[in-house]
Amino acid sequence: MRRKVAVPAIMAFFAFSAGSAQAEPKNGFGLDGGIASHSITGPLGASYQSSGLSLGVDYQFALSDSFSLNPFLMTSGESASGTVTPVSTAGHGILGLQLRYWINNAFIGGHLGSYSEMLSNTTGNITTSTSVSGGGAGLVAGWENPNGGMFVMGQLDSANLKYPAATNKLSGFRLSLGYRWK
Repeated sequence: MRRKVAVPAIMAFFAFSAGSAQAEPKNGFGLDGGIASHSITGPLGASYQSSGLSLGVDYQFALSDSFSLNPFLMTSGESASGTVTPVSTAGHGILGLQLRYWINNAFIGGHLGSYSEMLSNTTGNITTSTSVSGGGAGLVAGWENPNGGMFVMGQLDSANLKYPAATNKLSGFRLSLGYRWK
């Protein structure tokens, strides 16, 4: 089933980017905001789902006409529900490094990063929270105006977070609209 969806999506990506004027990545600071959605599953039956708003910053270093390196920082605040203790909010952060391959104004790439998570619950006047971290990786794809300005990107994330009792698997998705100063 995945192959049936992935092949048309990849073909559409290349078709969309082929119609654009030839461009190359430019150096510059970027700021983006959008939506985020995460879920966690663990060996002890722990699970939750969360969704909310995301904010990110990066700096793009053009390595050539086809490649760029983007150190980035992203954070999100989300409403949560699930079986990981009573959780009402989740906060996620990523400090990472993306390598992007450019085809005209479109890009596709991957990243490695340090992921953090904070789960909180407020009952009455008492707030309890749990904070964890771990390593992870992800994929990114998007389009950017060749002269600077607006860009859009989607990002998939996967990380192993080390809780006191077990290591849980975090999966995430972000969709962002941003602006790059070049």
